[in-house]
Amino acid sequence: MLMITHDAAEAITLALAEEPDSSGFRIAERTYSLNGSGPAIQMELASEPEAEDQVIEDQGVRLFVEPRAAQTLEGKVLDAEIEEGELRFALLDAPSAD
Repeated sequence: MLMITHDAAEAITLALAEEPDSSGFRIAERTYSLNGSGPAIQMELASEPEAEDQVIEDQGVRLFVEPRAAQTLEGKVLDAEIEEGELRFALLDAPSAD
């Protein structure tokens, strides 16, 4: 299952506060990668999950994960940082349970 860092939860909370019609953060699979590398994932604020979405509630935020994306995100951690004044999300490998 996808996990999120404290920084990602904080970034999503701030974004949701600016969009009162949104109640969660939707993650779906795309046909191509937006940055040319990494998984082909689309992330956006959403008012509600799609019918088939998996809903993950963690650290006070709701993630709506499209079924195909859920497979891609298995064992990943969603992180966020501000780089050059712009918010960027990153998918990292989850730490092993060794």
